[in-house]
Amino acid sequence: MADFTPEEFEEGKYTEYFPQLQTAYKRAFNDLNGRYDSTLVHSLDQQVLNESEPHYEGDGEFSVELPDEPIERLEGVVETEKAGEVLDRYVEGIEHQLRVVFDFEDEGEDGGQPKA
Repeated sequence: MADFTPEEFEEGKYTEYFPQLQTAYKRAFNDLNGRYDSTLVHSLDQQVLNESEPHYEGDGEFSVELPDEPIERLEGVVETEKAGEVLDRYVEGIEHQLRVVFDFEDEGEDGGQPKA
């Protein structure tokens, strides 16, 4: 299990913890890309989650802060109605994978991703 405080995570997330962040985001992307429309998943990845901020809340819990008006960033590219649901799943997957890569939670038999 990782041994850091929320403050230590904030200070080191893009230096000493960056490889784990990349792993968590990549695993969540790969899981959703296999279950949802790839254009939608790629659009969320490139236009919304590229500007997201992961935070450690303490007690093994993480959150992902999204940029303002994330769904509006997709207008004209994908169907925004479905995008909100998939974005929620994506964020849940990232938060789960952050817990996994920092050893706060096991992967689980199904890869550990939230169910669609």
